[in-house]
Amino acid sequence: MPSVTPLADRLRDLRTGGWAGQPLTQSRLSRALGVSVPLVSSWEHGTPPPDERIDAYARLFARAGTALNGKPQLPAEDDLDDAERASYVKLRRELLALRDHADGTATVVTATSPLQYPPGEAITIVCSELPERLRSQFGWARSHHPDYIESYKYADLDALIELLPYVRWLNPVNPVTVGIVRELSTDDLTAHLIALGGVDFNEVTAAALSDLEHVPVKQLLRPSDDDPGGFSVGGGSRRRDLKPKLIREHGNTTLKEDVAHFLRAPNPYNHARTLTSFNGMYSRGSYGVVRALTDPKIQERNAAYIARRFPPADTYSIVCRVKIVANEVVVPDWTRDDIRLHEWPEAGDERSTATP
Repeated sequence: MPSVTPLADRLRDLRTGGWAGQPLTQSRLSRALGVSVPLVSSWEHGTPPPDERIDAYARLFARAGTALNGKPQLPAEDDLDDAERASYVKLRRELLALRDHADGTATVVTATSPLQYPPGEAITIVCSELPERLRSQFGWARSHHPDYIESYKYADLDALIELLPYVRWLNPVNPVTVGIVRELSTDDLTAHLIALGGVDFNEVTAAALSDLEHVPVKQLLRPSDDDPGGFSVGGGSRRRDLKPKLIREHGNTTLKEDVAHFLRAPNPYNHARTLTSFNGMYSRGSYGVVRALTDPKIQERNAAYIARRFPPADTYSIVCRVKIVANEVVVPDWTRDDIRLHEWPEAGDERSTATP
């Protein structure tokens, strides 16, 4: 029989510590999780539950108040508000760490996120500005209008809504500023920069890709809104263009797969700080590559991949697919070879990756 482990103790404490102010029996918990009572008992006696059951524990106890006829109900991740989601991410990480500590893989799940910064150091999220000619397509109203919505100026609004609360949760004592380039001060630009969007609408992204000539990734400019653009990667005879996949029929255009770029480098305005760029050819690509480092189910795996793949580098880059399935963005898993389209530095490249 498995010995009682710290994870088993923690699972028992969660159950007996209370849900909606009342301790849970194994029977009530098993019904909420959709499993048998003996299975719950086995987890509390040392048998480690699989990932999906740990995820269910974290969701249930992050939102201790969802009931039907007085019975605990397991919420979907999308039903959690910001505070509950933060609790869910924290609890899930804790339970996975307790489980994996026993088999020696704790270093994988505890990898530091690239979005976690030294306490107290300022962070600036630099957003792309959506041109006014495009704003009118999304309910744009001029500033004097009673229904004016200032946030429509952001070209990658879904990505910003995903990113901002996560960065604030991960860095609770760091000041965070959000804006487009023309609104930001010199001091804002010398902080840790997070750039959303590509060279068409974001000057910081354009400046970074221009300055980092040694990184073999260039974004292709779009001469018109109908041009899908893409990224040119590699060097010499190995150079190739990576483009989004679109379906055009009956006068409609559907995005099936975007191409997105994640870049980490020194801040071009202050090399003592960092630049992190999330850049899709379309806004759904930017959103997908942001979620690669914020989505509770995948971000730890991707953060661990970065830590393992680029340990000595201050500059590194991943170009990846962002698939759209049933009109939903699929979060890219960077551990999959078919999702990563290009990496720099390449595996086995022992040259210095520090910015010249």
